[in-house]
Amino acid sequence: MKALIDVRPTAEQLALFSRIQPGVEIIRGAAGSGKTTTALLKLRSAIGFYLNRRRRQSEPKAVNVLVLTFNKTLRGYIKELASKQVSQDDAIKLEITTFNAWSRRHVDCSAILTIDQTQTLLESYSRNISADVKFFADEAAYVLGRFPFGQLDEYLSSRRDGRGISPRMERPSRVLLLENVIKPYLNYKKKNNYMDWNDLAIEMYSTLYESYDVIVVDETQDFSANEIRAIMKQSARESTITFVLDSVQKIYSRSFSWAEVGISIRPENSHKLSINYRNTKEIALLAAALLQGVRTDDDGSLPDFSNVERRGSLPLVICGDYISQASYCVEYIKENINLETDSVAFLHPKGWFRDLVPILGQSRLPYKVIQSQSEWPSGEENIALTTFHSAKGLEFDHVFMIGLDGSILNSAKSEDLDYEDTARLRRLVAMGVGRARESVIIGFSKHDMPSISSCLQNVTVRLEL
Repeated sequence: MKALIDVRPTAEQLALFSRIQPGVEIIRGAAGSGKTTTALLKLRSAIGFYLNRRRRQSEPKAVNVLVLTFNKTLRGYIKELASKQVSQDDAIKLEITTFNAWSRRHVDCSAILTIDQTQTLLESYSRNISADVKFFADEAAYVLGRFPFGQLDEYLSSRRDGRGISPRMERPSRVLLLENVIKPYLNYKKKNNYMDWNDLAIEMYSTLYESYDVIVVDETQDFSANEIRAIMKQSARESTITFVLDSVQKIYSRSFSWAEVGISIRPENSHKLSINYRNTKEIALLAAALLQGVRTDDDGSLPDFSNVERRGSLPLVICGDYISQASYCVEYIKENINLETDSVAFLHPKGWFRDLVPILGQSRLPYKVIQSQSEWPSGEENIALTTFHSAKGLEFDHVFMIGLDGSILNSAKSEDLDYEDTARLRRLVAMGVGRARESVIIGFSKHDMPSISSCLQNVTVRLEL
């Protein structure tokens, strides 16, 4: 499958890695601005810096390099691209992995709760205090990932960075959350001798296992504070650490401030990529419309269509039942896309492709399901099927997002833009739109339109099937 990133530096990117020196560097930028490309170029340049330093050592050791991604699919993509940038050399010890796999390799644990099991437990305890169990379970996960062990009470008076303003969590609600959700969950783990993934992060923060010379972390906005602390703990005394992020694309219940994880942000170590190289102006306009009114912070970059040079066709919204949507997309591929040169992604929030797969098969269009795959597909198939979450950081020529019905996308309070779950869903769909270089097709049911459909009226063409 085609990996689209062409790792050639632009003038904007050259300024970020022309001089390498030890310390932390933050690279921000909106979707399409070349953050992952920059990270790979920074990786190559930093490895060269430490290789030169190694040659001057009387007893040289291998340059210890860590590249962390949030999910397996992005890990496979980055590995594919990095293999073309970093030479295979005994002088380089390169590890490209997800945070969970990395921590699991170091921490000895006999029984670990899955992410779904943790979510189920937190939701069950949340029923004691609210009807909105998902929000309170997400809030509990946010608290557990933000504060180190033994410091959870700091949540009672801390700012809720990255969690929006609705629903509000005043001190009485925070006390209820700690006493009725978080503490019972911690007691359950202790009683049953379980660990969860946050426990592994805390252990990696507490104990020195490695000493990395070069660290690159992609999609940092979806890491928790405890995970950032763990990464910093495993860095060498004179290391180069690069965090790449865009908080507007944050789609998990995690957040942190740089100060609370012990990182100082200064003009010389913080950079923002401003030019969108990936999208057409029409695609960037669609992403911006989906994010209109969504709050952001210093680490976020809303899509800016004013500096996009390429033009294309307006994104298309097709309305009909799912089979009609899938059939339309297949015919569109046959008539308009050369699969020998272009890549296509079908994205769905739940990864539901049961009805799409037979239509692709009957049309003899080869595809790969890439979600949760830790290796990038090596075959000739240029149609990818994946969830939105697994598409983070990836890039395709054409993106189709069909079956986005209200029953799947609408949150408990879809009409409230400041409601955290609603804002996260808007960020999720906008992130999916931002994966596309040339065209976007979105599909809704006529009888179950999601709330986001109101954002698309002036930036898309609508077709009734």
